[in-house]
Amino acid sequence: MRKTTLIRGMAALATILLCVSAAPATERAEATPALSPVVEAPASAAKPLVQIAILLDTSGSMSGLIDQARTELWSIVNEFIFARQKGRQPEVQVALYEYGNNGLSAKTGWIRQIVPLTTDLDSVSEKLFALTTNGGNEYCGWVIREATQNLAWSDSPDDLKVIFIAGNEPFTQGPVDYRETCKAAITKGIVVNTIHCGTERAGVNGQWKDGAVLADGRHLNIDHNSHVVHIPAP
Repeated sequence: MRKTTLIRGMAALATILLCVSAAPATERAEATPALSPVVEAPASAAKPLVQIAILLDTSGSMSGLIDQARTELWSIVNEFIFARQKGRQPEVQVALYEYGNNGLSAKTGWIRQIVPLTTDLDSVSEKLFALTTNGGNEYCGWVIREATQNLAWSDSPDDLKVIFIAGNEPFTQGPVDYRETCKAAITKGIVVNTIHCGTERAGVNGQWKDGAVLADGRHLNIDHNSHVVHIPAP
């Protein structure tokens, strides 16, 4: 069966999501009488807002995969930076979590928020590529809950809010049910995209695809034994 590694296809997803999040233009009120001219203020030039949370498995089993995973994750961020909505470049905010690392606290589910949502992408990149692996239990449901509840997500339905979670163990691990946290995320308008670091079949069997479906996202996989396929944006 053909293995698919679709991470670079996120160029298309970035473009599509930005288009979908565009609000329809508001019709202007009827013009004032000629005897009382009013100079109308220009339309708002505010940039579209894109908020991205990266949740990366840093357990020991990711040792041979983490470099490729974070490279592809950062490529996704860049796709959003260069995407356009109605010709406007978005403001991109990125947050970073690691999970599954034995060097973290068991009380917090072996989860750590490294950077909250920020526009300082150089700092996020620096910390992302400095992460190391160390044993661990990978609790996907728990880390999704942490990101959903504790980040400063926008309240506007016009803004794009997405989570990208990457890892290689079953999505079902841990005491927090991924089905509940994925549903809670999309209820807040946060799309969850899952990236399984392994074969496509293992990702589907491990419920990575199910997690994405529950939160209106896409399930992708990185297989280090296969070449990454680039799917150009439409």
